[in-house]
Amino acid sequence: MNRLKIITFTLSAFILLHTIAGFQCLGNPQTKIKKVAEGQLIEVDIPAPSLENNLFGIPTEQPVAIYLPPSYSTSDKKYPVVYFLPGFSTPIIYFTSWCVFQGFMLKESIDKLIDTGVINEMIVVIPNGLTFMLGSFYVNSPVLGNWDDFIVTDVVEYIDNKYRTLPNADSRGIGGHSMGGYGALNLAMLHPDVFGATYALSPGLFAKDGLSKNSMFASQNTIDQYLIKDEEFKEMEEDEAKVMFMSFITHLVIAVKDHDRVFSYAYGAAFSPNPNMKAPFIDYPYYKSDEEVILDTMIWKNYENGFGGLAEKIERYKDNFLTLKGITIDYGINDNYKWIPQGCEYFSELLKEADIPHNLVKFEGGHGDKVRERIEKYMLPFFSNILEFE
Repeated sequence: MNRLKIITFTLSAFILLHTIAGFQCLGNPQTKIKKVAEGQLIEVDIPAPSLENNLFGIPTEQPVAIYLPPSYSTSDKKYPVVYFLPGFSTPIIYFTSWCVFQGFMLKESIDKLIDTGVINEMIVVIPNGLTFMLGSFYVNSPVLGNWDDFIVTDVVEYIDNKYRTLPNADSRGIGGHSMGGYGALNLAMLHPDVFGATYALSPGLFAKDGLSKNSMFASQNTIDQYLIKDEEFKEMEEDEAKVMFMSFITHLVIAVKDHDRVFSYAYGAAFSPNPNMKAPFIDYPYYKSDEEVILDTMIWKNYENGFGGLAEKIERYKDNFLTLKGITIDYGINDNYKWIPQGCEYFSELLKEADIPHNLVKFEGGHGDKVRERIEKYMLPFFSNILEFE
């Protein structure tokens, strides 16, 4: 396992360096017309015991960024907390120092929003959701670790114990972008006793046929590639298969830059894990029999129930949804992942049919467009208006 931990650390470092390379700040968010009262940005690794026993040596300490508002250091007030979940292949630094999203920088942006009265003072927390496979989907998995528990238990308890928060659901909101948008909706649905409101930016959601439109199964060639590689891993010893799979993912990320194939493995490890198999420890919905590729409908259902299965989820968790103070789904009508707008519309229709109050907001743009604008003008004001303040 020590060897695996070294490989995991090396992979994470390579992936991070590869991902941030070449980005330059778009604009200068630190330019101020006048001096504003400044909050504090804290970046720290926190214990993540919920990730213990994952099969790839993913660290049980994880990075978190914490914004404390200007009056925090001079008062004894308690504050509501907004948690924001990053998307697939998105490290925290994209929001704190690498102005990737149209120049957004957490501290500078929130300082200005508070100073101009757009939002009330609040604590904002961005936890990590990145793994060597570029994403955790914020769900519990015996393969990747219990990321649902990491957010809901490890992160929330750390923040409540360390800082002056209002430790109740009515004063906690959860938002996110893309994979993080899915995570925000899913965690609010499952834990209305922890989070009282949710705002999802371009969330991963499947309409009825959304899974078949996703890049994971968009072509027969993609399926064939997966099956060929899977046969290679099956022929190896267990430890060798694990090491070679991790090296293969590194190759896809750094050399080939094929994030769609990496997404396929990460999604499978999150939603169709099988720790009793060899690496990649995934039950894949297709298999070969006499050179014929056959679909296993039961395993397909595992994949469908990740971003999909929305009608069943709403029926099962209707009371949880009704407990929430607010639900907003916000997406770009020109999203290059065409299944996302379709999934958002479908989810909204289902919520409507179930008489669950929510907002569906559309904007002109694609998947990564206007993220800064949506956070500053819409998401944070939404939480400022709906959460309970002391």
